[in-house]
Amino acid sequence: MTELERRYRRVLRLLPGPYRQAWEEDMVATFLAGAVPADPEAAAFATDYGRPDWSEVVSVFGLAVRLRLGGADAPPRYLAWGNAVRLVALVGLLVHAVNALAGIGALLWLPERFPAVAVPSGTVTVLALLGLSWVVAYLALVGGYLRAARLIATLSLAPAAISVGMEVAITGTDYLASRVVELAVAAMPVLALAAFHREAASVRPRPWLIALPVGAVVETSVLLATQFPGGAVFVDWPGLACVAVLVAAFVHRRGPSWTAAIALLAGATFVLRAVTLLDYLAAGQHTLIIVALGEGAAVLVVGVPLAVRAIRTLRDLPATAGYPQAAPTARCCRWHPVAWKPGAGGQARVSARSCLFAAETFCCQRIHACQRCPAWPSAPRFPAYGTAPTVPGRPR
Repeated sequence: MTELERRYRRVLRLLPGPYRQAWEEDMVATFLAGAVPADPEAAAFATDYGRPDWSEVVSVFGLAVRLRLGGADAPPRYLAWGNAVRLVALVGLLVHAVNALAGIGALLWLPERFPAVAVPSGTVTVLALLGLSWVVAYLALVGGYLRAARLIATLSLAPAAISVGMEVAITGTDYLASRVVELAVAAMPVLALAAFHREAASVRPRPWLIALPVGAVVETSVLLATQFPGGAVFVDWPGLACVAVLVAAFVHRRGPSWTAAIALLAGATFVLRAVTLLDYLAAGQHTLIIVALGEGAAVLVVGVPLAVRAIRTLRDLPATAGYPQAAPTARCCRWHPVAWKPGAGGQARVSARSCLFAAETFCCQRIHACQRCPAWPSAPRFPAYGTAPTVPGRPR
């Protein structure tokens, strides 16, 4: 085994084991065919000192994410993980959207209820209005506009980062840890949007659309009932998150995906509650310390059993069924099954316009089965991400 082949195999370890066992040899052969030049001296140098191209590494990483966060035709274990991460993205964006609407409501009713309180500055108002982009991102995700949802959600992190920077500039580094954790928790659903790929099932819009106004009304009502002038705050944002996690843990639908999703959200909420508790300890706010200790303990008591149950359930699910294997006939096209037919020059011909499975997409490009057609303005992609490597002596 050459050093270049060893490096390619090391990159392929990112892929799930069953998938790698089925396709590793073909993938390594194709990578080597595109990386080793025809000249003997250059080939010897490449096999000893060559490295996988970054585009190939990114391609394999993207394929690994898609496989581990599987869609409708994935093995049960990876399908459950994919559904769990998609639920985290949906719930996270829902929370951001509800917070944005409740924040606008707070700007409207705060001067009316507490006339003595200073009117929020223009910067605070602008940041609150920019926060409404979370609502747009959430609606785009529920409506199936995945690219728009990813773009808008990523851009929506900018006001959150600016807000954290302003608070650190005003209060100093005393609360830096909690602000960084808040920003990381805010970015969690944005990263989870990677689970919404082509093979993922579409979102049922109705329950998620109903959840948005209901959540905004509930949070605004809680804020109206618990916020008082002079700093007497008994329920803060991490406290609301703890209560929401506890309610979700008792009313959620039974199933490995929901259990894993709530366990992930409970873990993030507990970390957020813990770092803000440290801030209260440093400030000597005894009432909030007692409340935060109770909330954190409750989330821990509920979240740990959920996590244990989710791990056990997902571990028992099969991780191999569902991967397409090499066969005379494969469902490569989105609309109809096609047969692999030997063609001139050892090629294969299919009438597929859009390969559906990552494994079959790779197989298509390995034997050059995917023909150019009007639906493909560019060369076929390999494997499902990035550009197919050029194989000497074989047409694209």
